Amino acid sequence: MDKLTKVVLIAIVIIGIVGVAITLSVKHYQGGEIYEASNDAMNYLVRGFNVTIKVETVDGKIISGELFSAQGSTITIIVNGTRVTVGGPAATKENFRAKHIEVIKRGKVYVYEVPGTEGEGYEEFSKYIKEETYSERFSGTIYVENISIIEIGKLKYLADYTTYGSITINKISGNNAILTASMVPVEILRDNLKGKRVFFYGILLVNSENRTHKLTLIEVRS
Repeated sequence: MDKLTKVVLIAIVIIGIVGVAITLSVKHYQGGEIYEASNDAMNYLVRGFNVTIKVETVDGKIISGELFSAQGSTITIIVNGTRVTVGGPAATKENFRAKHIEVIKRGKVYVYEVPGTEGEGYEEFSKYIKEETYSERFSGTIYVENISIIEIGKLKYLADYTTYGSITINKISGNNAILTASMVPVEILRDNLKGKRVFFYGILLVNSENRTHKLTLIEVRS
């Protein structure tokens, strides 16, 4: 097989006594195929998949992290909480030059409708977190009572700069705010809206092997 040919491996791994099937999709690229790797990885990410990037550098180093963004010949991943960039074998501005790249995704993405929900932030968002998932992201509108500008800033920073997600500040009135979340990990919303009274609605994108919520299912992406 030509070394520039992309190879897609689909592995079904059986684990546990009850035989839970894990669907693992790995796409392999040579470093010179950085544009193809970048495009494919980003396509997975915007659809709601939690994407892992594994890179062998031209120096023989192995790095692995969660995909943050990908554009053109640059792939940005989160490694131990820090953003690092990966480019092709002749890259000059990125942190690492790739010899070989693996783009890894698991399971499917289940898109659920989140109805209007009111209550305490930590308690309400905790209801949407399940252990048997790879990621859970919320997109929608959030009304928050008694939140400071510093707390809003921290929430926006965590969503915008540590994950592929974003928080838009629609309105601030006194100590209240109206926010729009776009693919923000539910854990970030839960932890940073703890103790706040909230009302929210939108959609929940869950990357998992099977359906995990009793919410209305809008779509399944594979």
